[in-house]
Amino acid sequence: MSSTTGLLFSYALGAIFAVGGILFMVLLDERRYLFGIPYLVIGLLLIGGVRATQRRRKAREAAEGDADAGSAPPSH
Repeated sequence: MSSTTGLLFSYALGAIFAVGGILFMVLLDERRYLFGIPYLVIGLLLIGGVRATQRRRKAREAAEGDADAGSAPPSH
């Protein structure tokens, strides 16, 4: 699985859980929060985790790029 495919799959899975949790809370009569809140939390954690991972990866790549640019010999 490529990086892009994994990223899209993770976002889609988080969205499915989040939307499912909201639908449980809206559509169920009994125990709506018992089922809805955990699904919503899981979905939000998945989406937040993917976003945090992407943010860290971009920051790491930027830091490595700055380090490489600083150690490269000057071009004339």
